[in-house]
Amino acid sequence: MTSPNEHLNFKYLPIVEHDLDWGLTVSCVGSQDIMPGESYPPAEHPLSHRFKPTKGRMLDEFQLIYCAKGAGTFHTETAGEMQVKAGDMMMLFPQERHTYHPDEKTGWKEYWIGFKGPNIEMRVRKGFFSTQHPLFHLPVTLNNDIVNMYNMGIKAAQHMEKGYQQLLSGYVNMLLGYILSYDNTLSQTEKEVTEAIHQAILFIHNNYQHDIQSEDIAKSINWGYSRFRKIFLQQTGKTPYQYIQEMRIEQSKFLLLNTTKALKEIAYEVGFSNPDYFSTAFRRITGVSPMAYKKRQLE
Repeated sequence: MTSPNEHLNFKYLPIVEHDLDWGLTVSCVGSQDIMPGESYPPAEHPLSHRFKPTKGRMLDEFQLIYCAKGAGTFHTETAGEMQVKAGDMMMLFPQERHTYHPDEKTGWKEYWIGFKGPNIEMRVRKGFFSTQHPLFHLPVTLNNDIVNMYNMGIKAAQHMEKGYQQLLSGYVNMLLGYILSYDNTLSQTEKEVTEAIHQAILFIHNNYQHDIQSEDIAKSINWGYSRFRKIFLQQTGKTPYQYIQEMRIEQSKFLLLNTTKALKEIAYEVGFSNPDYFSTAFRRITGVSPMAYKKRQLE
C-alpha cells in the first residue's frame, strides 16, 4: 500500500515464509511531513496502523520513528510522557501501548520503519533495548545520514527487487547501531560505567590465556570486586568467570580446527592449568567433548 498524498511517502509490505527465515523482516517504511496545525495522523494508513493520539494503540511489531525536524510528544505505557525534538529516535515495542504526535505549532518531518523477528527479540532479551528507555537523542549532525538511510529503505520497498527484505533488514540494523553508538541520553555516570566494563572486557581479551581471576579484572579498572561482578553481570548477562571460560573455549575451537596441536597443548595455550578441566569445561559449554567437536566440524 502506498499513498497519493504528496506529503506522505510509504510502503506497507507483504512478508513471505522465506523472508522469516532471515531472522528480521520489515513490514513498513515511510516518511510524512506534517505541517503546523495539520491533523494527525493522516488517514491514508491501513487500519492495522491507524490510531487516535488521545487513545494510543498497540502494534505486533517494533518500529523506529525518527523526527528529522519539528517537535512533539511521545508517551508509552512503561516510560510515560517524553518530549521529542529534531534528532530524536522513538522506538516502539510489540504489545506496548503508546501514542505520539507533533506539536501543533511546529509540525514535524517523521520517518519510520516497522520490523519484527527473532533477531531483534533476542537483542531485547539481552538488554540492548528496553521499554523503559524508548527515546534516543541522536546528534543533529547525523540527520542527513539517517534520513538517507530511511530514503534508501523507502526506495527498496517501492521497487521490491530480489533480496529487498534482506536489504531493508540491513538498514534496520544500521539504525539500531546508530542508536547504540550515538545516543546522548545516558548520564555521565552511566557512560563511565559502560566504558569501565568495556575496558574490563578488553583486559579479558588480552589476558584470557593467563591465570587471571575476577579480582584481577576488577583491579584493572580500579573497582571493588563485589561492585564489578554485579555490574558486569548486568551489562553482559554473564559473570566474569563465565565470560573468561567462554572466551577460552572459543579460542580453543579455533585451535582445534586450524592447528595440529594436542589437546594438552591447546588447554595450556588458552589458559587452562589442567587438560582434564579443559575437557570438562569444553563439554559443559558446548555439549560435546573437544575431539567430538573437531570431528563433527571437519566431517
